[in-house]
Amino acid sequence: MSEDDADTRPVLYGRHASPFVRRVAVTLRLYGIEYDHAPLMPFGPDKAELAAFNPIARVPALRLADGEMLVDSAVILDHLDQVAGARSLTPAAGAARRRVLTLVAIALGANEKLVAGLYERHFRPREAWHAPWLDACDKQVRDGFGWLDGQFAGPWFTGREMTQADITVAVFWLFGRGKRPKFFAGLGCNRLQALAEKLQGTPAFQATLPEQETLASELG
Repeated sequence: MSEDDADTRPVLYGRHASPFVRRVAVTLRLYGIEYDHAPLMPFGPDKAELAAFNPIARVPALRLADGEMLVDSAVILDHLDQVAGARSLTPAAGAARRRVLTLVAIALGANEKLVAGLYERHFRPREAWHAPWLDACDKQVRDGFGWLDGQFAGPWFTGREMTQADITVAVFWLFGRGKRPKFFAGLGCNRLQALAEKLQGTPAFQATLPEQETLASELG
């Protein structure tokens, strides 16, 4: 591939260790969109580079071929769905679209509370952990994934067709199992575990395996 070809590819910023980045990376691959990957972290020396195009220095971000920069996984996926057209993993309208977006919203909320708990445990000394806050986060994680497990009848969330709900839930579930294996094993979400195992073996998931990193690894 020529240098000119490389200049026309989008660039995804962020590490696959972030589930928000990974769900975008998986979607790019499922849509067959070639892209370059800049595995920056929102901490340490990478933060200033991220802040140059995202004032809150968060990942993911996607630089389009024309230089436009998109931030936040939801915004990026909305753009990718438009590019994919009829192949979009999110239905274009109606009850089917609302269903997928609702499932994704619950998954996002549960994962955000998981991350909040991880940050509390990672960035504060144990004696400063605020137990009521951690308990509240854990409850929302438990309730969110538990609800999602109850919604899954197979083979996919909405029936015969894989959607963004399947991708996002699987990515977030795998992230949680990696960070808090004992906690997630105790949730009893066997349907979500089976979905995650099925997708983890696919090329798009294998190509976006999380990098090794230290943030609150295996907290229980």
